[in-house]
Order: sequence, then C-alpha cells, then structure tokens
Amino acid sequence: MNSPNCWHIPTLAVATTLLFARLAAGQQSSAGPAQSGRADAETYKFTVRSNLVLLPTRVQSKTGETIYGLKAEQFIVEDNGVRQSVQVDEEPDSPGLSLVVVVQCSRSAPAEFNKLKGLGTMVDAIVGDAPHEVAVLSYGEAPYVLGDFSRSSDAARLAFSRLKPCGDFHAATIDAVYYAINMLKRRQSHYRRAILLISETRDHGSRSKLHEVVAELGVNDTVIYSVAFSPAKDELVDGFRSSINPPKAPSSPPPAKASSSPPVADPVYLDHAPPFEWPAQLLLVINALRRDSASELASLSGGEHFSFTTKRGFDESLERIANRVHNYYLLRFQPSGPIMILHSLRVRVEGYPDAVIQTRRNYWSGIFDSSTGDVR
Repeated sequence: MNSPNCWHIPTLAVATTLLFARLAAGQQSSAGPAQSGRADAETYKFTVRSNLVLLPTRVQSKTGETIYGLKAEQFIVEDNGVRQSVQVDEEPDSPGLSLVVVVQCSRSAPAEFNKLKGLGTMVDAIVGDAPHEVAVLSYGEAPYVLGDFSRSSDAARLAFSRLKPCGDFHAATIDAVYYAINMLKRRQSHYRRAILLISETRDHGSRSKLHEVVAELGVNDTVIYSVAFSPAKDELVDGFRSSINPPKAPSSPPPAKASSSPPVADPVYLDHAPPFEWPAQLLLVINALRRDSASELASLSGGEHFSFTTKRGFDESLERIANRVHNYYLLRFQPSGPIMILHSLRVRVEGYPDAVIQTRRNYWSGIFDSSTGDVR
C-alpha cells in the first residue's frame, strides 16, 4: 500500500472534460439599440446540464487512514436510491494539481491578514512535489487576479505579496469562486482541480445566479476547500459604536449624482425575489448557500470546510488540506431518470462497512427556462 503522499496510485484519477451547455440571459438596455422580441426585464434561464457526474470521493478507515487500491466495482453509488454503473478515472501519468487560491480582501478580512503569514509556504505543502500550477485571486466586490497560473513557487509568493486590503464593503464570495471555476475549466492540462477559499462564512453582494452555481458545483471535477473566519466580533464592535454615536440624518436627501452609465442591478438573491419560482428542493440548497456560503460551496463540490480564529488554527486547517487534496478517488457515472429534481447521492464501499466517506451529497440537473416554464 502506498503512502498518503504518493502520486502514483492508479485509482486516484484525473478529471475528464465536462461539456456544459451555457445559454446567456439577455437584458435590453435602455441606452443601447433595441432588440426585437425581448422584454425590458432580464430573462433568466436554467442553462447548466451535464451528461456526466463526477464524484471526488475520499475513503478513510475509522482511525482516519486513507484506504487505497479500491476498484470501480467496489463502489456502490446510489442516485436517488438507484445503483449506478461507476467508473474510476485512471491516468497515473498525469497526477498534477491545478489550484486557485481565493482570498477575501474586503470588509473585516484585513484584520485576519497577520494570521495568513507564510501562506506561500503552506501552499507549497499543499501542491507537493508533483507537477502543479497555482493561480491567486483576491476579491471584494469583484475578483482581482494577483497571479495567473504558474508552476513557480516564487511566482505564487510574489502574488501573495500583492495581497492588500481592497476597501470594499462587499465580499462577493460566490462570484469569486465561480470565476475561479471558469479559470480552471479553461486549463489545457489534465491535472485534478481544486480551489482554496479563505473568506468570511457568508457572502455579501454576489450577483451570480445561484441555481446555475448549484448545478455547476454538483457535477464538475473542481473540489473546494474553504477556510473561514467569523467577522462577528468586528461587527459587534461596529454595532456598539454606532449605537453610541448614531449617524445624523440629513435634513434633506442629497442630490442624485449624474452618471453616464446605467445603474448596476441589485444582487438577484439578496434583496429581491427571483423572477420565477424555484423548485422546492433547489430552494433548500440555495438557502443553505445564502446562510453559510463558505461551508456550502465546499459541500456542494465534495470538498471540506474548516474555520479558524487564530494563526495556529489557520495553519492546522491548511495542513489537513495538504493531507487530503491529493488523496481521493474520482468516480464518474452517467445519470439517468428525471431531470429538474435534486438528486440525492449515497456512496458506499463493498468490504468496508465502517469506512468514512467524504463526497458530495447531491447534484442538480436539467435546464429551466423561466421565460416559458419549459424543462429541456
């Protein structure tokens, strides 16, 4: 049996390419040319569908040791209670890792920066000695590329040195992760793909369509590991200060500022109801994503979530990720049965009734066109 850090394990696989149909949602601009046959309101479409589901699956004994050497026929994967025909991707000659490190730089995040010292060294431990490439993003209201994909540790450290407070009130975590997923999808390498997210627990101001995010995370091969801090203490202090010195209300509203560009639409899921009724099962998942974005993003991808309050806690979280990011099986199967439902997943291993299995719990498939109510 090989050690947990060994890369030449034929059953630990590299992702195959997924094909997604992406249809754009259109919006007619009052300042732009007229578009025939379109309403002024934005039209939302459920546009993500896959004929292949990938399951990053980590298998451990009760004592926490990784179980190696499992074959496809040993995995019992049930999709809504129906056993599926499973394959395990095997590409032992391509054991690399493509990693995007996504770090929040807004709101109370700068107060945590001292705990992130040595992040470059810890990322080196995560990628290990095997072939790899690392990109670095920071984000507030929008993602900022601090360093594009590089195989150089020095390039990654230089990118981390550019991490600065960005001063944004927003923390669009879901948008930043979605951006990172698309960065990984464009890579030409056949490496396995992962995202390391360092953020608050909740999202503040993302504009992504959450039904598409849920569908994307449920079937692709990118594993998200989130390490979250809680801004509750800072928010409590700010609230206490505001109660002592409340801001004075202006005697009259300030004049509106002229703008040459149309106003930016509000986040579609923060303050306003969606323009169509989400199916009840999907709504449950979306509400979970609203309440605890960092944890739910990891769960939907088949990854893991950690939290920290001290530098030691942060370092220990990344050490755990380093021990797990390479050691999983990548299962795949072609889904069957009805679409437009939330598919519940259960994974077991024959011969290991007490195994501890880490994988995604569900996925969503189908195409929902809100303009017609059709399912495609």
